[in-house]
Amino acid sequence: MSTASSRQRKIGYGIGILLLLVPVVYLGFPARQTAGGGDRTGGLGVLAQKRQQYSLGEATLGQVDPTSSAMNLVLLGLRGPAASVLHLKAIDYQNKKQWAKLRATVDSITRLQPHYVQIWEFQGWNLAYNVSREWDKVADRFYWVKEGIKFLIKGTNYNEGVPILFHKVGDYVQSKMSVSDETIFFREFFERDPDPRFMTAAGVPGPDDTINPEGKDSTLVSYDWFVKANDKDDNDGLIGVKGMTHVFFRQGPARALLNYAATRSDKGLFEEHIPAWESAYSEWMDGYGKMDFYGLDDKKYRLNSTESELEELAEENGITLSAQRQLWSQNLDMVNFRQWRDIAGMERQVTMLEARRSKYLARLAFNEGRGYDKVDANGEVEVSDAQKLLETAMEQWAKIIKLKPELFYDGDYVDDCVLIVQYYKAVNALNSRPLPEEYPLKQIYDANESRHSDAANTFEKETQSRQLN
Repeated sequence: MSTASSRQRKIGYGIGILLLLVPVVYLGFPARQTAGGGDRTGGLGVLAQKRQQYSLGEATLGQVDPTSSAMNLVLLGLRGPAASVLHLKAIDYQNKKQWAKLRATVDSITRLQPHYVQIWEFQGWNLAYNVSREWDKVADRFYWVKEGIKFLIKGTNYNEGVPILFHKVGDYVQSKMSVSDETIFFREFFERDPDPRFMTAAGVPGPDDTINPEGKDSTLVSYDWFVKANDKDDNDGLIGVKGMTHVFFRQGPARALLNYAATRSDKGLFEEHIPAWESAYSEWMDGYGKMDFYGLDDKKYRLNSTESELEELAEENGITLSAQRQLWSQNLDMVNFRQWRDIAGMERQVTMLEARRSKYLARLAFNEGRGYDKVDANGEVEVSDAQKLLETAMEQWAKIIKLKPELFYDGDYVDDCVLIVQYYKAVNALNSRPLPEEYPLKQIYDANESRHSDAANTFEKETQSRQLN
């Protein structure tokens, strides 16, 4: 009796195991591929399909040398150590300037650990900022900047729930195309890539459609990525915004529109100048400015707050109005909220538009070769077009200084004035004429000697850019 019961139990256990194996095999079977390479739907392979659908699978071994130590680690299931070995190899290839091996190794790392966000962040930055600087030609530098951006874009495909990667794409596009030393060239290359592979059917350079599929201005592309990042953040991304203060993270779209507005006059698109600044001002004040943020001890604040709103927030936070105002003011200063508010407000004025126009036309005249004086038949000297326009520009900017002196203590407006004087010095030197003892922007130029070398570098790049065109 006891023997029979034991045998029956064993049979029952065996049947139970078989029954349990059926759904395990049924659901865990590898996804079946269609003739076109896509996964078939259905029960078989459903878990594999879900892993692929939500980018959770790491089925590939990557392009790893089958004889390498990294492959040995992979075969033992040690993906992390294998990725570390490849990471060290990537650094070694970079030091040896073996760029093709570096790129292939980086690809292998991401195939081994596609959801390791720090790898995407580090290597994207490394390619765009470090590797690009190893090259002398601007077009080669641009290629590696693109490689870094493309690498991050690939990272967003594997990690759609990670807002910081989307933000990084927008940040790299914005900083490299609008703020870097090669801005004058990179901004042009972003829409008209020097790589012959992106030549259009009309025989003119087009954009690299991986980073700029719609051929838009770089600032608008960065805006799109920042908006995506904020949307991911709104939907509670898988990892969220780590390693970056939230108030800085969320300002991406507004800062992109501010940068876009600033490029309108730089490109001579004066009819777009005021509307672009109106839009940027609205985004800064009513979009970003009205978002809720949390400071120390999770106390809520809002950058664009009226006195009554400060009182309401103080009551909600359970703190005094004075403490609320201090919290608010500290964060205003941290993100330069007042400064950008005042700049955007000033740029919407017709007076500022005319000052921008005069600066653009003066620089254009000089770079088109209209900086030489003319001598008529009677020996009378006619001052060059460039000098006349530069003098007009200096007079108009001097008026702005009197109107809003607080905007000229530091920042971009000071750089604008110093650069105008740099052109003025150049046009006088071109005609063997000493610089006058007095001219409209002399005081601000003399007070900012530390900026002279930067202005000279910008002048050289701008004149070189015109010659290349």
